[in-house]
Amino acid sequence: MKKVFLIDYDLCSANSCGRPCVKQCPITLTNNRKKSHLKKAEVPIRYKKSEDKMLIISEYCIYCGICLNVCPRNAIYSIFLLDEPEADEITHEYLQKDRNIVEEKEHSPEDDHGFRLFGLPTLLPGRVTGLCGPNGIGKSTVLNILSGEVSPNFGDIGSLSTANSKFDWKSLFDHLRENEMRTHFKEMADGSRKIAYKQQVLRVLFEKYKGIMVKEILRKQKNIEERFYQEVLDHLDIHAIAKRELHQCSGGELQRFAIASVLVQEADCYLIDEPCTFLDVKKRIKLAELLQSRAKGFGTNIDYPVLVVEHDLAILDYLSDVIHLFYGKPHQFGVITKVQSTKGGINAYLNGFLKTENIQFRKSQISFRRSVGNRSWENARIFTKYGRITKTFEGFRLEVEPGTIYEGEILGIVGENGTGKSTFAKILAGKIKPDEKSDFTSMERYVSYKPQYITRDFSGTVQEFIMHYSQNYDFSESMNQLLYTPLGVDTFFDMPVQELSGGQLQRVFICTCLAKRAELYILDEPSAYLDVEERLHISSVIRAITKRMSATTVVIEHDLAIVDALSDRLFLFTGQPGIHGKTIGPLDKREGMNEFLKILDITFRRDEETGRARINKKDSSIDKRQRANNEYYYAPR
Repeated sequence: MKKVFLIDYDLCSANSCGRPCVKQCPITLTNNRKKSHLKKAEVPIRYKKSEDKMLIISEYCIYCGICLNVCPRNAIYSIFLLDEPEADEITHEYLQKDRNIVEEKEHSPEDDHGFRLFGLPTLLPGRVTGLCGPNGIGKSTVLNILSGEVSPNFGDIGSLSTANSKFDWKSLFDHLRENEMRTHFKEMADGSRKIAYKQQVLRVLFEKYKGIMVKEILRKQKNIEERFYQEVLDHLDIHAIAKRELHQCSGGELQRFAIASVLVQEADCYLIDEPCTFLDVKKRIKLAELLQSRAKGFGTNIDYPVLVVEHDLAILDYLSDVIHLFYGKPHQFGVITKVQSTKGGINAYLNGFLKTENIQFRKSQISFRRSVGNRSWENARIFTKYGRITKTFEGFRLEVEPGTIYEGEILGIVGENGTGKSTFAKILAGKIKPDEKSDFTSMERYVSYKPQYITRDFSGTVQEFIMHYSQNYDFSESMNQLLYTPLGVDTFFDMPVQELSGGQLQRVFICTCLAKRAELYILDEPSAYLDVEERLHISSVIRAITKRMSATTVVIEHDLAIVDALSDRLFLFTGQPGIHGKTIGPLDKREGMNEFLKILDITFRRDEETGRARINKKDSSIDKRQRANNEYYYAPR
C-alpha cells in the first residue's frame, strides 16, 4: 500500500498557526544547516502564496509523519492508496484467460497471471455473514474455495492443471493460519463436514433435474425436520410451483427453488451466491428472515455459519449480522477485509475508504438522495393514454386500470413477481396483444425493448450483437462516452457473446436496447446480475439517453434504491401472484413509494452518513413514527 499525506483545508489555518509543519520538516532543518553555496533539497510541504494554501508534494516526501504530529489544527492526515499486496499473500490465482501475445513478442511468465485473490472470510456459526463488493472481485471464487469446488493454489499457477480435479490438502494446511478455517478444511478432508452451496449460475439445474417436479426434487433432498422443511417452503412460496418442472418456472421461481434446495439440506455450512436476482422486494425480505432462521438452526441449539453474496444493499444490510468487504481492481486482484460491522462495512464500501485499515480504494463516494423532487406533470405533453386493459392466460388474469404516460418521463414499475409487470411491458412493446375488449390501441411509435430473461444465443462478438439488434453502427468517441464507456462495454467489444458473464451480458443487452433509436424504451429488470456501482451507472445512462432522444422510458425494477434514483413516477402492480394482477397509478414517486410499502408492510430510514435506504425493524420507534407520518421511504417534508 502506498502511504500519502493530505491536507484538510477546512481545518488548515496557514496564516495564523506559524506553519510548524514546514519549520519542523527534517528536510527544512537539513537545508537550514547547509552552507549557502550547497544545493538545497526540495521541501515537500510548502505555502503557495498565489493560492493561499499549503501544499504537500509526495515525490519529495520522506514519509516521516512529523508534519502530521505537529499540526496544531490536525489538518494533516495520512491514508494508504490502493495497491496490490505482496505475492506471498495470494490465496488463489487464475491463469490469464486471454494472453493476447503478439507473435514477435517473446512469451513471458508474467503473461500467465490472471486474477489474484487475497484472503478468506471468517466462518461464524449462528451468524449470517454478508460478502460485499463489486463484480469481478473474487466473491464467487471464495464460495467455490469454501465449498471445495476450487482448490486454492496460493499463487502456484503451475498447479492449475489439477486444481479443479483434486484438492491439495497438504499445501492447504501448510498455508492456512486461522484455526476456524483449518478446522473447516480438515473436516472437509475427512468427510465429516457437509457444505450446502447455492451457486450463482442456475442453468445447470435444467439438465440435472430434467423431467422431475419441484416437490419431488425437494422431498428427495430433504434431511431436516418436517416443520423446518415446511417453514422453508412457506417462506419461499414453493407451494405455488410444487407441481411444475424446472423448465416451466420463471427466473424468480427457479431462484426460489435453488435456495430451497440448499436450505432443506442438513449441512455444517451454507453458502448462498446472489439469491435475490429476479426476486421481488417482499420475497427478498422473507428470504432474509429465512436465512437468519437457518443460521440459528431453526430455533434449535445448533448454530450454523451462513455466507451470502448480494448486491441489493438494503437487503444485505437487513439479513447480515457482519460483513466482509472486498476491494481491489476488478478482474485483476481482490482483497478481503477482516470482519466489519454491517453498517460500517457497507458504508465503507460506498465511501471508498476503509477506516479500520486506513485505505482508500475508490476516488469517488457513492451517495443517495434523501428526499424526492416534486416535478409537476399537469402541463406535460402526453405520450400515450390507455383505457382499461385486460390480458387473460390459463390460470392468470391481468387487469390494468386507465392511465397516462407522459413524454420525457421515466416510469418505474414495481410489484410482486407474478402480478403481470412483464405482461404489461410486452403489451406496450407490441410483443403480445391484450384481450379483445381492452381499451388499448397499439402505439405507432418506435419501441426498443430489453426482456427480463437474456440469453447468449448469438455466435458473434459483442459489437456485432449490438449492431445486429440495434441497427446502430455509431461507435464514435461521443457515443462511447455517452453509452458504452460508463457501463464498461467498450472494454470487451471483441469478446464473443457466448463467453460473457451474467453481468457483462446484462450490460450488453442494456446498451443494445438504448443504442436503438426509439421513442419508447422498455427495460425489464436491468439491474439483475449487476453490482451497486454498475446499477447506479445504468441509472444515469438511462436518464441521459431518455433526455437526449426526447424519449419516454418504462423500467421494471425490484431494487428500491435504483427505483428511487431512476424513476419520475411509479406504477404499482398488486394482486395474487400467479393468479390475478391489478394496478394502482401511475402515481408521483412519494405517493407511489408510500402506497407500495404499505402493501409490503415495511418502512425505510436513511443512513445519516451515505443516505442509503435501510429497512426498519417492525414496531421499532422509528418505524412507528414514520407510519404515523405516512412517510414509508422518504424523509418527512
